[in-house]
Amino acid sequence: MTRPVPDARLRAAADFVRPGACLADIGCDHAILPVWLCLTGRISRAYACDIAEGPCARARETIAQAGLEKNITVLCADGLRGLEGRGVTDISVCGMGGELIAEILSAADFLRDPALRLILIPMSKPAALRRFLAENGFAVTDETISEAAGKRYFCLCAAYDGKARTLSPFEAEFGCVLPRQTPPSPLFLQCLEEK
Repeated sequence: MTRPVPDARLRAAADFVRPGACLADIGCDHAILPVWLCLTGRISRAYACDIAEGPCARARETIAQAGLEKNITVLCADGLRGLEGRGVTDISVCGMGGELIAEILSAADFLRDPALRLILIPMSKPAALRRFLAENGFAVTDETISEAAGKRYFCLCAAYDGKARTLSPFEAEFGCVLPRQTPPSPLFLQCLEEK
């Protein structure tokens, strides 16, 4: 059995997945996140989703090497299509730009459910994603910052509460959670200094 090891970016996402959750990993590529979560016992079932057959084939290979074919289902679909009604509780989107993540979320009305947890790591344009979430009634309930391969990534944990918000330019760029943490994250302070 092969045990994939997630980098710091994916570990940040893994930390937000609730124990016992049914995870849908959107843009799964090799399915490292759901495989690792299953192997560590945090979850027992998941969906590994990608729009292209190439990443889906890589996901199937990783899942088979880990012996988790009964636990993780691969879905070759556009965004969140085909997931409604499958018992998903937590949804991760970790490998796309903020605007594309917002586009994917906007196409799935079933996300307007406070019981669903969104775990989002924009690879670029986090401000666009934060604005989308705020304007469309999604509250960012927690946030972390990680570093992988020399780049820093914001990881947002969000859920629908139906309350539209307006963010200041600072809040859109840096969020509302990280600036209030005590002591502040050294990675966050580095990011703040660079900006």
